[in-house]
Amino acid sequence: MSSTAASLLPPKPAVSRRRRWGWRLALLVLVGVLVFSWFDTGASIPALINGLFAKNGLFSWAIPSSVPPAGGVLWQSVKAAVTTLAIAALSIVLGGVLSLLVLPLSARNIAPGRLVYELTRLILAVLRSIPELIMLLMFNVVMGFSPFSSVLALTLHGLGVKGKLFAEAVEEMDMTPVDALHVAGAGRIQTFLHAVLPGVRSTLTGLTLYRLDSNFRSAVTLGAVGGGGIGQLIDSSLQTYQFKQVTTYIIVLVVAVMLIERLSTILRRQLGQR
Repeated sequence: MSSTAASLLPPKPAVSRRRRWGWRLALLVLVGVLVFSWFDTGASIPALINGLFAKNGLFSWAIPSSVPPAGGVLWQSVKAAVTTLAIAALSIVLGGVLSLLVLPLSARNIAPGRLVYELTRLILAVLRSIPELIMLLMFNVVMGFSPFSSVLALTLHGLGVKGKLFAEAVEEMDMTPVDALHVAGAGRIQTFLHAVLPGVRSTLTGLTLYRLDSNFRSAVTLGAVGGGGIGQLIDSSLQTYQFKQVTTYIIVLVVAVMLIERLSTILRRQLGQR
């Protein structure tokens, strides 16, 4: 590069000594966290190699024992996948309805007061912070092991998640129709039904569809701890080393997830064209 061209370039911004030391400190903290995490979790390269390639490892025993899939459990796996889908669908609907009910209280721009808003958002944050698995364990204690316990766990956790997403959608909407109804003398319920919901209807529907396949996968995980559905079949077969059955269950599971994702994509596209 010639000296003339170099002179036309803007000067390289100077980095202060404090900022350089800040980056070095952040890097040092990150390395320290990674080192601590490695030892605290018992991570081990030899354990990884043995788990993958030892005599009873993944590649030398589990995977070869998983083929061909067990055709005798195909119908059983399909019925369990339908149960898992039912858990996901019911929890999506219940969580969506509850999210709509708390929406007038959780969106800052339409909430009746700051105290109500803060309290509602706090409740949603608490529900969101408790994993579905912990909720399922609590419901299992008081209601027994059943798919309905999974429905309740996913519904409450979903309320925390969708309640926040719904509220943020309302907070970002155009408030002109809402203000117009207020000026015309409409009440809160009328304004919510005729201005707020129509303004965010497509967004809320899209967010709900995004959560459907997520709820399905979560329902599979909950099934492994007594929540019913195909997750429970996978867990039972793994405990008895029935790897060929597990392969059948996983194939059905993958197909179901792909169909759900494709369906939700088509529905979102149709909504976007309206």
